[in-house]
Amino acid sequence: MKRGYKAFASMNIAIVGNEKITSVWAQSLALAGHQVFIGIKEDEQITLSFFADEFENIMVTTIADAAEAADVIILATAPQDVREASYLLDDVRSKVIIDNSYLSYRFSDVYLNTINAVKAITGSPYVVKCFQGLGFEPIPRGKNADDHTVFVAGDSSKAKAMARFIARDLGFDGFLDFGGSDSSALLDEMAICYHQLKSAKPPKVDEPLVWVGRRA
Repeated sequence: MKRGYKAFASMNIAIVGNEKITSVWAQSLALAGHQVFIGIKEDEQITLSFFADEFENIMVTTIADAAEAADVIILATAPQDVREASYLLDDVRSKVIIDNSYLSYRFSDVYLNTINAVKAITGSPYVVKCFQGLGFEPIPRGKNADDHTVFVAGDSSKAKAMARFIARDLGFDGFLDFGGSDSSALLDEMAICYHQLKSAKPPKVDEPLVWVGRRA
């Protein structure tokens, strides 16, 4: 039996990118009442088709068809894949595009200005860059959501409003406007710091620490 969904305040949302992120976000947005289109390349082999049987408001289709049907497009790719994904969107000059590409040195050690690439390729003026401090998987709704914040940078107030709405439905209550498109590089720096902190480990100590200072 397919899962139903709320019929109010819904949007058509396309998600293109990492399979793990896409699957989690698609479920969260579908349960929040949105019609979700998962965009994949025509020759792509992924395991997302089961959503069509489980959710009546999730559809797996080509990237171009997903973009055409959507009001908002979320790019959740690695930075080096943003250009290709943007070209595959086809004509999206009137669409809101949320660039949620993330930096990972496992894939690239070269900084890529993805928000400007998306704007140049798509011709859409409604593009913003987002970064969430939690990482790349949204937390379940209702579980300490207010402890985590989404940061957004871009020049479009319309796109920022849409991003705020979607962030809320993904379970993030904190939302901060980080400035214009020229501030997007700072969000990527935050992503670098996040990765560094995530992999950081306390130093190994071979011998017990000895207090040598004056005690109060």
